[in-house]
Amino acid sequence: MVKSTCKVCNSPLLNIYETRYYQTKGRIAMMQLEKLARQKNEVIGRKSFKNHFQNHYKPHRIQEILNRGTVDAKVEESKMETINILNEIKRNLTGLKGLIGNAKQAKNLSDVVAVYREHRLTLQDVERLRNKLSASTSMTRAELYREIYWACSQLCPKCRDKFWVKLDERLRSKGFT
Repeated sequence: MVKSTCKVCNSPLLNIYETRYYQTKGRIAMMQLEKLARQKNEVIGRKSFKNHFQNHYKPHRIQEILNRGTVDAKVEESKMETINILNEIKRNLTGLKGLIGNAKQAKNLSDVVAVYREHRLTLQDVERLRNKLSASTSMTRAELYREIYWACSQLCPKCRDKFWVKLDERLRSKGFT
């Protein structure tokens, strides 16, 4: 694997520099980026930034990074909504259990059996849903993207681009996109 000699590509603050460039639509002066690098205790000159943005910069990658935060927030929101629904169902079932106790005292056996059966079936459905949620959400799509991105960040820019092309081709052939 060929290691890039680009100071910007090798910087741990690459995403910060590229995000700043992306957000200004490329209208930021390279001198401002040089100043930002100095503030972050890095020595990267204007020419290095100019070379990086002419030869290595991929705006779609930054857009994906910015979108990832939105995706993560939506995933977490969906998880919390599901958890809240399950908690509400559990509270309702607990109340139903109290009703069963009252029905027992009424000595109407068919009502007690029907309530008990409904209670048991609902509990099974809730448990099945809870298990399905915990199994399928062990790693969200956003978390998977984050792990893939981290692994790709260790590659040189050429290899990284080749990887993304191959991954895209593979996912399309499997019908994921």
